This record gives sequence, structure tokens and C-alpha cells, in this order.
Amino acid sequence: MPRKLAPETAYYLYRGTPMLALIGKGVRFPPGQWLLVADGTVEPWIAEELVHDLFPALRGMASFALLLTDFDVFEFERARESA
Repeated sequence: MPRKLAPETAYYLYRGTPMLALIGKGVRFPPGQWLLVADGTVEPWIAEELVHDLFPALRGMASFALLLTDFDVFEFERARESA
């Protein structure tokens, strides 16, 4: 099954870990379900506050990733596997 690609550069939330990531347009999503939170023109701290407002239980728990290329995703996945 082919991997899904980000339709736009935007902030996405992966609730499994939890993780907020800025993922570039056309870059493949890491495995799992990602929820669109805000478009890529939003400042990072605003996207983070939005996540806290929508999901108060995640306050102080969500980490952040910048995934603008497929290599970034590869490195991200490799780091998650070794953790």
C-alpha cells in the first residue's frame, strides 16, 4: 500500500506519541494517523497553543518535529525505532 503524502505544508498532530509536526507538501506521512491542525503559514507557537486549546490533556506533553523532506521523515522514523 503506498504511503500517503501531505497535500499541503501544514501542522499535523499524531496523538499516539503525542507529536506536533510541520510536514511539507508532498512529503510522506510517517506511519500512523495524522490530524491536520493548522496550515503552514501559522507561527509554531500558535499551532502549539491551538493543540493545547483543542486537547488540554496534551499540554506540556506533545513534542515537535519538522518534517519538510522525505529524508527528515526517514530520520524521524529511525529515531522513533531506536527510542
